[in-house]
Amino acid sequence: MIPLPSTKPPILWLHGFLVALPLALLSPALRALETPLPDGTYRAVRGYNAIQDGCPPAIEIENVRIANGTIWFDSGDVIWRGLIDRDNGVIRIESTGVEPKPSGTLYIRGHHTRARLESEFCGSGYFRIVR
Repeated sequence: MIPLPSTKPPILWLHGFLVALPLALLSPALRALETPLPDGTYRAVRGYNAIQDGCPPAIEIENVRIANGTIWFDSGDVIWRGLIDRDNGVIRIESTGVEPKPSGTLYIRGHHTRARLESEFCGSGYFRIVR
């Protein structure tokens, strides 16, 4: 079989190339966001989806520390301590790692770019590390 030349005008090929180029350049950056974090200090943001007294929609956290598979930070007069999986970047902070001890359920679980924050008092929320 002999390949036939494309019947599409050259401008369509150029358009396709120009659309694909930014995606190709962004792919490594997007993959970097999914990779685990090396030991170090990071910034993060956390907040709750429902707005009510005492449940902030967003709090910036300046000093999230990660070392040897552990994660800890201070936020809202509370110390949060837990684990972060070095292979997949998943965070797990349970009520037992929060001081002062919460009276109900309180945890952060999930990938560092989109973890879920859950509080018995405030409901569902989010936690994410921003590089």
